[in-house]
Amino acid sequence: MRKILTLLFILGLVILASCGEPEQEMTPKQNWTPKLDQPSELAQIMRDIQEEATNRKNSLEQGQLDPTLSETLFSMITAQPTKPHMKGEGFEPYAKSFIGIYNQIHGAEEVGVQIQAHNNMVDACIACHTQFCDGPISRIEKLYVR
Repeated sequence: MRKILTLLFILGLVILASCGEPEQEMTPKQNWTPKLDQPSELAQIMRDIQEEATNRKNSLEQGQLDPTLSETLFSMITAQPTKPHMKGEGFEPYAKSFIGIYNQIHGAEEVGVQIQAHNNMVDACIACHTQFCDGPISRIEKLYVR
């Protein structure tokens, strides 16, 4: 009998203790987004070029000239890189070559000519990235129009 009373007493205490605390509502997190580092000027220009080149590739593969002209890439030479070693002395000639090829893309009046200029631009990107920042080369190679 004593065991039963002890057990009932402990059970009663547990029930009282659990009833005494108010329930905490589970509130869902409000559209949490991680705080990512902002890309450097040069990294943002490269991302813009990649997006534009992807759109141009899609247009050219459908047999259409792409008239898009980005002004931001012309500041590539003076833009700050993520890390200083990603832009050495040889960067400026690569950038000037790229800008020249980019102008050929937009001077093209036929799809075949624009495809050739676009693929030359991809070659120029790979050549530069081989020297300075080889990470995105596999993504750049996907920009070729076949």
